[in-house]
This record gives sequence, structure tokens and C-alpha cells, in this order.
Amino acid sequence: MSSKIPQNLVGRIRVGSGTCPAGHSLMVEDKKFDGERAIAVKVRLAGHSGMLYLHPFYGKHEYESDVSMKKGDVIEVFCPECNVPLAIDEQCKLCNIPMFAVCLPDGGQVEACPTIGCHRHSLTIVNLDEQLDRMYVAETKIQM
Repeated sequence: MSSKIPQNLVGRIRVGSGTCPAGHSLMVEDKKFDGERAIAVKVRLAGHSGMLYLHPFYGKHEYESDVSMKKGDVIEVFCPECNVPLAIDEQCKLCNIPMFAVCLPDGGQVEACPTIGCHRHSLTIVNLDEQLDRMYVAETKIQM
């Protein structure tokens, strides 16, 4: 089931365990946002490859990359360990291009548009009640 996140929870739900479809962890210890591990993916743009580090809190659009990108660029996104493409069949309703996904435990996923500057994303949670019970962390932070 696709779940809309209430506005008061945006920026408070943390992806704590994101993987590629093959099961490789995309979480890294050496890059952090707000003290939490970043989501690391390999990107390719105009023949240049490098790393992209995404903020782990759902709804926060901060990122860092060693590939030069500007608003409107469309990146290809891969697992940094096995190079499997993270693109999915779902199209961005704003850009009309395939989105990419980070897999979550128990079959959920975070989907995002690969267009730099497009903030279209969604969160799919398979069992919302069970996930919310597991995601709450001290001080109202939520972990996924």
C-alpha cells in the first residue's frame, strides 16, 4: 500500500536500513546527515560516474555528490556494490521519467525522481502498523 506521510512526520522518518534489489546495504558510516548514516548510491551523468549521498530522513532533500550536477539534470542511479540499476517502472508524474527506489525491510520502498531539483518521492510501507511500531526511536524520531 502506498502511504501518504502526514506533514508533521516529514523529516522525522529515518531510513535506517535501505538496500538495493539484490540486498546490498546502501547505508554508509562515513557520511552522515544530522548525525545519521546517509544513503549512498552510485550515479552516472553525461559519462561521469561517482557517488551520491542522500539525507536519510524522508522528505529532506539534502544531498552531496562528487559528480557535478545542476537543476534539471537526470541521473542514472545504481547500487555501489553490485551496479544493479535502481530504476523502477513507476514514472515521475512531474518529469515523466522512471523513478528509482531504495528497498526497505519487509517489502517497502522509498521512491524518488532522478531529476535533480524534482522533489517527487513516495514511501511504500507493506504493514503500516507494524512498521510504525518498529520505527519510533527516542525523542519522536522514527526509524525504518
